[in-house]
This record gives sequence, structure tokens and C-alpha cells, in this order.
Amino acid sequence: MKIENPFEPRQRRSYVIVDLESAVLDEAGHQRYREMERWVPGQDEGESRRGYTRAECPLKTPRWVFQTIVTASAMVLTEHEDGNVDVSRFVTLSAPDHDEREVIAGVLKVLADAPSNAEFVSWAGSFHDLPLIACAAMKHGLSLPANWGWIAFGGDGRVRHVDFARVLTGGLKMKPIHQAEYAAALDIPAKMTVAPFMVAKLINAGQFELVQEVCEGDVITLALLLARWRKLLDGRADIAVVEDRILRSIEQLREGRGYIPALQARRAASFAKRVGKASNDAEVFAPWLAGEAA
Repeated sequence: MKIENPFEPRQRRSYVIVDLESAVLDEAGHQRYREMERWVPGQDEGESRRGYTRAECPLKTPRWVFQTIVTASAMVLTEHEDGNVDVSRFVTLSAPDHDEREVIAGVLKVLADAPSNAEFVSWAGSFHDLPLIACAAMKHGLSLPANWGWIAFGGDGRVRHVDFARVLTGGLKMKPIHQAEYAAALDIPAKMTVAPFMVAKLINAGQFELVQEVCEGDVITLALLLARWRKLLDGRADIAVVEDRILRSIEQLREGRGYIPALQARRAASFAKRVGKASNDAEVFAPWLAGEAA
């Protein structure tokens, strides 16, 4: 076991928080699979193959490998010397301005440009985002940047990946839960624009402005969750101050987004709470100040 030297300066860690939005759009690929299985319409009236129920049959319902990534959002956070964090980048790439190849190439560029010690941060990325990234990169002939080759091996084992779906459930020993459930338990904002089940409908309707807001919202939730998790390991900065710094940066970088008023209201409420607490503390520990002010 490594024993930390208390006299050594703590190394500043960096994080790349990533979220993807996708939908089953690769009908041509799914049709190739049907042809490989010698399946044609009209053969599915009886029991499904290999013990699948009708709804589960991959011949009738395309599975995740036929999803197309339409939107990706990535935020780069770097620890500050005082224990706080700086939002150095907040990038969103999305249809209709970018196709899947451009979206994935943009994500890989963010990873390549991140500090060499940066850690990938996700919710369930081990069994969602990383497989989709690897599949899309192979589909479009892209290569992973240096230091990120572990993505090709599934991101399992001792790699630079903080997957909160694993980390916060004891390695999935606890029952898996949604990101929004954990956020609600910690009073962190989540799903600020539309319900998750609406995303596929928004993609099919071409409402990519809202899809981008959903994707960015999940990254923001992860950033605030990361701030709480870091507090377990680094007690130098007050969590309210860390959160305020993150939200203030987001308000500047994403002015006009539909979720900004909710974040501004949260910051205002947090500030008012701290001012009230400071006033109460002053009355208890320095009652003479009230008299001087009068």
C-alpha cells in the first residue's frame, strides 16, 4: 500500500466529463444483419429465435450497435491550487451541423488536448458511452489519442475512468440506479429541460437544440456530482464555493440555454443562504458588531 507523504504537494487532477445522445438510425446496418440471419418480413409470426420474446428479438428491434451518436458534450475540469476547480472547456458537437464522424472526432480531440493526467468521468460510461465511442470510431476509421488507448479494451480494470454508476454503488454491488436518483438524493439539479424518455423523439423530430441542452445538462449534473465526490478526498475548498465557481463558468459559456435560469436561481439561493448563515454566526460570536453598525 502506498503511503502518501504529507509534505509533498498534492498533484492537481484533471477530468473530462462526457455524455452522449444517440438513437437507432443505422437502418442499413440492421438490414445487413437481417440478411446475414436469412430473415425476411413475414417470418416473425411464430416464436422468436434463440428464446427471445417478440419485443426482445434483435431481428425486429435494432440493438445498441446500430445506434448513431448525434450529440456529444464534454467538459474539462482542472483542480486549482486552492482545492477549487476551473472549467477550462465546455464543448458540444451535434447534428445537424455535424455528422457522427465529426461528433466522435471532436470528442477524441477534446481527449487529446486534455492534460496528460486527465480522467474520464461518466455515469455508466463503462457499459454505454465507451462502447458507443469505440464502435463509432471503428466505423469511421478513427484512432484513439495517446493516453486513451484503454478505451479500446472496454475501460475496465485500473484505468483513468471515474464511472459514477460503478463508484457510487460499490462496484455495482448495490442495485444500479439512475443518475437523476443520486442527484436528487444530494439535491443536485438534473434533467433540467425535458424528460429522458423524450430524447429519442426529439432526435427523430430534428429538435437538436433541445437534444444539446439535455446532453449538456447531464454533463453539468456530473460536474456537480464530481465536486461532491472530490470533497471526500480533498477538504480544502467549501463545496458551496466549488459549485458556485462551476455554475458561474457555465452561465458565461452557455448564455441563453434553457437551463441557465434554473442554475442562476440555484446560485442566488445558495448565496442568500450563506449570507444568512454568516449573519447568524456574527450575531452569536461577535454581537458587538450589531451595535457598531447601528
